[in-house]
Amino acid sequence: MKVLVVDDLEAPLRHLVDAINGAATEKGHAPPTICEARSYTEAMSFMSRQFDFAFVDLHLPDGRGWDIIRELKQNPAILVAAVTVMDDRESVEATLAAGADGYLIKDVEPELLQYRISRLMDGEPALSPAIARMMLARFRTHDPGEDDPLSEREREVLALVGRGLRAREVGDHLDISYHTVRDHLKSIYRKLDVSSRAEVALEAQRRQLT
Repeated sequence: MKVLVVDDLEAPLRHLVDAINGAATEKGHAPPTICEARSYTEAMSFMSRQFDFAFVDLHLPDGRGWDIIRELKQNPAILVAAVTVMDDRESVEATLAAGADGYLIKDVEPELLQYRISRLMDGEPALSPAIARMMLARFRTHDPGEDDPLSEREREVLALVGRGLRAREVGDHLDISYHTVRDHLKSIYRKLDVSSRAEVALEAQRRQLT
């Protein structure tokens, strides 16, 4: 397992690395290979490498974490979470729009941070409770009802992604190709006006599909 961690402050970075190692041990994985970046420039220098997971602080001395997340998500296989002290709606929406799979608040107990990282390692979107409530409130303004724009197959894909399955696993479950799943996901993103797995999972939760 290869992990990128981006934070310009030493104490939070060490706290995060410890939580990642703890989550990997809990899952029975070998110790992960962790690359540490302490600036936007250093993080961008790692973009040619292949990572399984990335955890990115949003505010760096020489750039924005959103841009790092957007660049990382050019590879849809990587799971990326923001880890930040920012809990305002604008920061959350900008992060999810960049494609983040999770949004974690830094100042929580180590055990809780490790638990949420463990969920991300399982393929589930990782959101701090306050962030999840904020985003659910946004989705509640949309009533699927009879005007649901999703097809039956898209609803099936939505339900499985909401349960934490990745695209290839969804394809295996529905007996369709990975590329067909990706096409369905693109259509779901467009119809629901969302940009990330985290938002898709919240919509599945709102529809009680999970």
